[in-house]
Amino acid sequence: MCGWLARSVLLVVAVGISNALSFDVATIKESTSLEQDGVFRQQPGRFTVTNLSLRSIIRYAFRLREYQVVQVPSWADTRYSINATFANAAADNEQVRTMMQSLLADRFALRSHRESRTLRKYALTKARADGAFGPKLARSDVDCGKRPVAPQTCAMFETAWSIRGFTRTIPQLVQLLDEIVGSPVQDRTGLTGTFNFDLQWGKPGDVPIDPSQQTVESLASLFTALQEQLGLKLESERGPVDVLVVDHVEKPTPD
Repeated sequence: MCGWLARSVLLVVAVGISNALSFDVATIKESTSLEQDGVFRQQPGRFTVTNLSLRSIIRYAFRLREYQVVQVPSWADTRYSINATFANAAADNEQVRTMMQSLLADRFALRSHRESRTLRKYALTKARADGAFGPKLARSDVDCGKRPVAPQTCAMFETAWSIRGFTRTIPQLVQLLDEIVGSPVQDRTGLTGTFNFDLQWGKPGDVPIDPSQQTVESLASLFTALQEQLGLKLESERGPVDVLVVDHVEKPTPD
């Protein structure tokens, strides 16, 4: 097959896939709400975004962390509400995310590419030479696969100043720390199994409501609390991180 013909076939296939995974109808409006909270909601045949920033929408569509979206304009913090419908009522979450990518390309003229950049990272390790746990970290002997289980026995709760885990793994704790410190966190504790932990590095009113917007002071308190309460520590390093670079994006026309 000739090179130009092969490229044409690939283009047709790509367009067909894109059309198959696009919303049928979508309305976009800039949000005027003064509330700071927002939400994504998926229902059969419908997906809504309520009062969330374009930055958050991009993160959702491409399943990215805050630090993985770079080169966004300042207005990307503008909040939007989106009401979209689609014919396939059985579409799963990943298909809806792909539809959101199509919407961003069509309505926000988003053009982007992926690359690897050297960024700050952290490794979660044991803080004590003897490997001893801190007073707020203990192994759990609960089997979450057995029923009945008390509602809070197998769960994790997060505020802007605390993380409480019941029969949770260290990798699950790492996922939250990753979001809070705004950098990749890798588990190097070597700890397996499940644990109960109660990590607190402030009190209500001390730090921002959004856990992903910690101050320098609150992060320092977090690092100290990890060592004193859990017997763990975050060690800073630098390394390659996959990011999405926003090459171009525009404000959508309201409808």
